[in-house]
Amino acid sequence: MRASARGSRGEQTAPHPLGPELGAVQLGSFSVAVREAAARGRPLGARVETAQALHCAVLRDGIHDLRARLGEAAGGPLLVRLVIHDPGLQEVPWEALAAPGEAMRFWGTSPDLLPVRGVTTAEPWQPREVRGAVRVLAIAPSGGAALARLKEALAGPIAAGEVEWLAPIEGDAVRLPWLFDRLRCEPIPHVLHFLGHGGVQDGVPVLRLADEDGEERWLPAELLGQQLKASFRSFLRLVVLEACEGARPSVFASAAEVLARAGADAVVAHLWPIQANVARACSTQLYRALAGAGLGKGDIAVALNEARRAVLGAFEGSAEAFSPVVYLRGPNGVLFDFKGRKVAPPVSPAVVSAAARAVDPGLARIVSRRFSLLLGDRWRADRAVLDGFRDKLRTEIAKVSEPPPAGLPMSALTQLYALRRGADKLGAEFQRAFRAGAEAPPVIKALARALGPGVHTTLLRSPLLEVALAEQQPERTIHVIQPDEESTLVLRRAAGGDWEALEALPASVDLEREIVLLRLYRGYTPEQIFTRPLLTEDDYLHGFRELESALPRDLADEILSTLNSRPALIAGMSLTTWHHRMLLHRLFGRRPVPRESMALIEPDDAERELWEKGVGLPGRAGVGVVAAGDGDVAAWLGALVEAGGGRR
Repeated sequence: MRASARGSRGEQTAPHPLGPELGAVQLGSFSVAVREAAARGRPLGARVETAQALHCAVLRDGIHDLRARLGEAAGGPLLVRLVIHDPGLQEVPWEALAAPGEAMRFWGTSPDLLPVRGVTTAEPWQPREVRGAVRVLAIAPSGGAALARLKEALAGPIAAGEVEWLAPIEGDAVRLPWLFDRLRCEPIPHVLHFLGHGGVQDGVPVLRLADEDGEERWLPAELLGQQLKASFRSFLRLVVLEACEGARPSVFASAAEVLARAGADAVVAHLWPIQANVARACSTQLYRALAGAGLGKGDIAVALNEARRAVLGAFEGSAEAFSPVVYLRGPNGVLFDFKGRKVAPPVSPAVVSAAARAVDPGLARIVSRRFSLLLGDRWRADRAVLDGFRDKLRTEIAKVSEPPPAGLPMSALTQLYALRRGADKLGAEFQRAFRAGAEAPPVIKALARALGPGVHTTLLRSPLLEVALAEQQPERTIHVIQPDEESTLVLRRAAGGDWEALEALPASVDLEREIVLLRLYRGYTPEQIFTRPLLTEDDYLHGFRELESALPRDLADEILSTLNSRPALIAGMSLTTWHHRMLLHRLFGRRPVPRESMALIEPDDAERELWEKGVGLPGRAGVGVVAAGDGDVAAWLGALVEAGGGRR
């Protein structure tokens, strides 16, 4: 056995042997002894001597000198990355190595050393900015006691607003494809906490899902890692595997190492099972040290050492403290950037107003999370302008031909006008009808107030939603994207600033903090500048530019993936209107509208059954329906925002 080290400044030490008394057999015996002590809830006992001998054997010669230089330069705890490729050596609890002369100066509890297990990957890394609570999503195939224990462990941070407890995935929901469907949906967690069983099958690390028809179902960790990478993009920072053998190495890699390679910045897992009360104490201290407003620094290496110390002190030096290990992908343990963070306790149901309690449950559910608004042009408040425009077109057509049939759809009426009178005259009539810049109705102002960061779509030809957003959320940066026949107009309003046209398309947008508003059918910009809208059947067929061709590829992918992962609130749209159906199909393709989406319709609307059955919707999957008047919807949205249920 040989050891060598490389410093962060490129220093490299020559390999040196650990000695004949510390070979593979002795290391294996040490691993078994620590595991057996943990199973009995006892300290290392006589095995402390082996832990101290290993400490001296590893940290000697060139490594000793390098550690001293780097420790002095660091001015604080020194991160020690253990890069171990041999599966047998990965089973060794290196975190239990101890400094000589001190009974409990273990690596895994040291204030000076932060041991982590390194992962080799080319995936990019940076801390995730978190301005509020750290979102935790638990997956519990068996639900029950383990899930309740974890929530109890997090009760303090949840009450303080430091941790947000997302609705867990439990029981039968932990099956494929339901599990992957949920992982694709908002809200996206910062931490994924798996509670269950793990193991190795045919050399492949696996995690156990919910049983099906009485048979066990197992998921390869690599497949889960691929799904997490596809679904969570840059949001996920930590995976916790509270599993029987979640970190036990296989011939390929441990489940933890596989998930870290797939894109999670860090994975905490256990080398062996621990008692329920020990697991609860470990989780309590881990999350408090990681995310606490007073103590939390977002550093998983520091937090895990804190957790081990807590277990060691609370359980009479039990070797169970060395079961949790962390696989780290990045150059340091800082997973979360808490600069500018503001933490507030969640709103208690006891102080929620009567108005908020009266809100339709479906609307309350969708507004309580990140969603995408699809705002159509079918509003009673705007009907006077549309009716006037329609009457003018009919009158002008009658001057040169037979009067158009009554009840002709707007797209067909405008198409007939363009054929009879010309597209330029149609544009002039549109400007005369819509130039006034009408005041946004209360329901649109309420929607603007409730919208959170992300991607939203408006079909209104007047910039009512854009203006309302700027008024209701002056602190928010807003991008308005309007694809034209040959180019794409992007307007940007920085927080507290004025609208400006960008000379170049942005490569990406921070959809966790900013709003992107798609104006796909064009019209007047927020500065009341006219751009030719889509009105006629030919316009919808030939004048619509797909986002993939109108935007840089990365930005288009980011926008479309957000639309496909967040539930949609569909308002002011009709399934019997051709250009509304076409928009839905162009945005979602053959994929169904995201799960838990909701359509807002008028109480006397006859389309409720169509929405619920999915007739005309992409994938023919139905959505929930809220039937209410504009006044009720505006009042409900206002109550939800006041109660803290919107604009997340």
